[in-house]
Amino acid sequence: MTTGEPHRFRTLPDRIAASPDAILVLVVLVIFMDMMIYGLLIPVFPQYAPRLGVDESVIGVVFGIYAAMLLLFSIPMGLLSDRVGRRPLIVVGMLLLALATALFGFSTTVAHLIVARAVQGVSAAATWSAGLALLADTCDPGRLGEKMGVALSAVGLGTVLGPVVGGLLFEYAGYTATFLLPAVLVASVGLLVLAVPVRTCRREGGRGRPGMLPRGPLLPLAACAAAIVMVSGTYGVVDPYLPVYLHATFSASPATIGLVFAVLAVAAAIAQPAAGKIYDRHGGSRYLIGGGLLLSGVASVAAMQAPTLVLVAAAVFALGITLSCALVPAMPILADIYRGQGSQGAAYGMYNTFFSVGLSAGPFAGAILAGRLPLPAIFLLQAAVLVVMGALGWLVIGRLGWR
Repeated sequence: MTTGEPHRFRTLPDRIAASPDAILVLVVLVIFMDMMIYGLLIPVFPQYAPRLGVDESVIGVVFGIYAAMLLLFSIPMGLLSDRVGRRPLIVVGMLLLALATALFGFSTTVAHLIVARAVQGVSAAATWSAGLALLADTCDPGRLGEKMGVALSAVGLGTVLGPVVGGLLFEYAGYTATFLLPAVLVASVGLLVLAVPVRTCRREGGRGRPGMLPRGPLLPLAACAAAIVMVSGTYGVVDPYLPVYLHATFSASPATIGLVFAVLAVAAAIAQPAAGKIYDRHGGSRYLIGGGLLLSGVASVAAMQAPTLVLVAAAVFALGITLSCALVPAMPILADIYRGQGSQGAAYGMYNTFFSVGLSAGPFAGAILAGRLPLPAIFLLQAAVLVVMGALGWLVIGRLGWR
């Protein structure tokens, strides 16, 4: 009877804090807001930039600075969350995102835009590293793949809705309101995170500082890094160059191109929770990661060989599924690698870093090759790399003995 008393008199916030499902909702909301704000700028900036005298090269810098900040700050933010706890970093990240969004609304020079995008990248490093680590801290390891898949599905939803919301607000409310209204919403989400108590995830001071690298062999970490970089690198090529290919080959309009990318996002949002659930219940990382990369190469080839836009969209849908299968299992595997030293912040700081490496390298590689090869050849080369890395992943994962 005595042991039951504390449970009986727990407050409602305590019960919410103790619920992994409530934590999942918070993390999904945070990730969704980050990606929606990320996409908000896509339809707005090209129309607003001429007023500032901004050319195409500066547009690339403004968009690229986000990935650069994510690359630089993800590991430090993850390690910091191991020291001070997850919730403080999530709250700070959301407030920084609100500040960055408001800065976009008041920007009158290119320097303002660059500063705003840089703050946005730092905020993403904080919220993603701490948010995913919080999921790993509070979730049953046997369901972590599914939970991570659900969290990542918020990326697709935010990616689809962000440009739509941005375009509608810009058309009917004007440039400043396009950013001020979402800034208020983001700040409200940050305060919501602050209001809901969650389990403290700090390391005790006597246990030493959390390490950036896991103890033991580094081959498992390298295998995760390769899988994550290959997936994000594929997105890094598809995002800037597939629209050019669709317009040149099929005279696709911006709206049609947007629909094709919506197909990609929807495929990922459907496949990621499913891939996570399959991994949790049956394992099969060798088939999901190795086979996912290999089939992603096949889907890329199919997209380039498709004679109609509808068949291209079908191949893109398949690509979203196969890339998701390759990505999601790496997230619980990273948690297992770092769990022994209590550094889940470091684990997902690494995840963000690996993902941003591929996301940054993809466009640069495409830009180097674009002057030498036609676009279909670039995508076919990418497909060949995916097939090779998928085969290597199949062999390496079998050697590592992952479930």
